[in-house]
Amino acid sequence: MYHRPLHSSSAHVKAKKKTPPAAAADEQRELVPIRIAGVPEHFNLPWMLGLERRAFVRAGIELHWSTVPEGTGAMSQMLDEGAIDVALMVTEGAVRYLLNGGKGKILAGYVDSSLTWGVHVGATIEVNEAAQLKGARFAISRPNSGSHLAALAYAREKDLPLAENELLTVNDLPGAETMMAGADPVAFLWERYTTKPLVDRGVFRLVDEFRNTWPAFVIVASEAIVQEQGPALGRMLKVVRDQAKGLMSKRTAPEMVAHRYGLQLEDAKAWFAQTQWNTGATLEDGMLRHVAEELIATGISVSQEELESRLATMVVR
Repeated sequence: MYHRPLHSSSAHVKAKKKTPPAAAADEQRELVPIRIAGVPEHFNLPWMLGLERRAFVRAGIELHWSTVPEGTGAMSQMLDEGAIDVALMVTEGAVRYLLNGGKGKILAGYVDSSLTWGVHVGATIEVNEAAQLKGARFAISRPNSGSHLAALAYAREKDLPLAENELLTVNDLPGAETMMAGADPVAFLWERYTTKPLVDRGVFRLVDEFRNTWPAFVIVASEAIVQEQGPALGRMLKVVRDQAKGLMSKRTAPEMVAHRYGLQLEDAKAWFAQTQWNTGATLEDGMLRHVAEELIATGISVSQEELESRLATMVVR
């Protein structure tokens, strides 16, 4: 399923004011088109700000943004099919995608802080702790999504029996709401602040949390655009890093997050305080190896030879 771009940095904007000479020059020069996809979450606010401020245009880039609620699993397929050039993926999903022979490379880190997953059940389900989830089904958005891999890792950590063929694919949050409205217990892992409004409304109930030990998101680019548009990708990275730097230094950023993403202000403040975007740090090989080994421990099948070969070529150097 492909998704209509919601934002484009080349979109026509009506204005009564005269266009400044520098801006006019930006409009006239040929822009490099880049198609990028990400989830509809607060982590991607720097991209939205860059689009709204036409910062990508000033960098010579025509950025086409697509929102993909189904997450990393869907974006992996879109990259392989050539529907997008760049995807913002959860780190473990990106590593699994590339270990499985995906047609991309990790361009850079995006969010360096780790992700906090909320473990949810339907509001009427009488489950209050992890041990009571024994025998419950787990819902995931898509195979290879963050919710898929987090469910496997969480079940392993809590010693809950969970087989891949027992997972329930729900595509997105509305699908999870429908699945979890039944009488049987179904657990669902999703970024805890994204689902907080559903918890507040009594749709989901939070019964546990699970936190990874690695950075939350990385930027993955198709092999084709890495080969063809290296300088443009570098300019794109500079724009989003500048936007992230500005956001992290903005005193009223939590208010902006709360307003845009429907969060209570105290939740936005808590999320913002623990979120660190990457503003230039390089990815550590040891971190990617650790993620790969954790994935193998959850049942991902890859030989030692394949592991070494794919780790060596996984990142744009």
